Amino acid sequence: MGSSRLVTVAALLPLLVALGFWALLPIPLPDRLAVIPESETRIDNVRPYDSVEKWAANGSQAGLHLLNPARAVYFDERIRAALQPPFRVLDAGCGGGLVSNALAARDGYLVEGVDLSPQALEFASSQAAKADLHNVRFQKGSLYELPFPAESFDAVVVSDVLEHLLDLPRALKELRRVLRPQGLLLFDTIDRSVLSFVVAILGAEHVVGIIQRGSHDWRLFIRPGELEEGLREAGFAGFEHQSFEPSARALGELSIFGLGLLPAESMSGGWSIGPPSSFMISYIGHARRLDT
Repeated sequence: MGSSRLVTVAALLPLLVALGFWALLPIPLPDRLAVIPESETRIDNVRPYDSVEKWAANGSQAGLHLLNPARAVYFDERIRAALQPPFRVLDAGCGGGLVSNALAARDGYLVEGVDLSPQALEFASSQAAKADLHNVRFQKGSLYELPFPAESFDAVVVSDVLEHLLDLPRALKELRRVLRPQGLLLFDTIDRSVLSFVVAILGAEHVVGIIQRGSHDWRLFIRPGELEEGLREAGFAGFEHQSFEPSARALGELSIFGLGLLPAESMSGGWSIGPPSSFMISYIGHARRLDT
């Protein structure tokens, strides 16, 4: 009798573990494309980005430094395939200027970066100066009210930003406003999947601590279908996306780095771009502004 009970418990253990995990998953918001009151969120859009040190390669944004080469290549390839130089590009929500400076270092770019964090902009400007980049500028600005006239840019990049927005439709309409007709919107963001909860929330924020707790609210992550709908309603078409995933090496190195056992300069893992799936952590893509 005792052995049969043990077998039964052993058989039920995976189910019990699964039920316990599902209990940790937050209940998604009723409508990700609705305006979300700040009082109903669990995200801090200030403290994780409020010092120059956090943007350094060995700071709390170390993961962004590892993924940046792959996304900069993707953005550059799509821009060159669709547009003619010089490329007037806005990096909306530029943070520490990782994308802005990576594009400005390539031929044919005139880049503007805007962000709400003075400390992030300070880091972005200092890195541009160190690289002797004269074709990139940074200023304070909100995605809800960009400080540029209509149709100012050939392309707009919104990278690692959409999952922080509480009024996604308003931001998408403002991004469209500053794009010229047939201009290109390029993005990467985090998918609201089970895997993204495990990796970005449980792992990165709570277990390893590579990201400051409260940096993300899983409920604000955006399913590709939701983003496509939001873009269509804002006046975009031609939505395309691909998975944008960390390599096993990158995850391992960031975990060891978060424990203080590996210096940032020793990390070499990267991100890969491939076919989309229902288990993506994040995705990268683009769309075009309609002429209307």
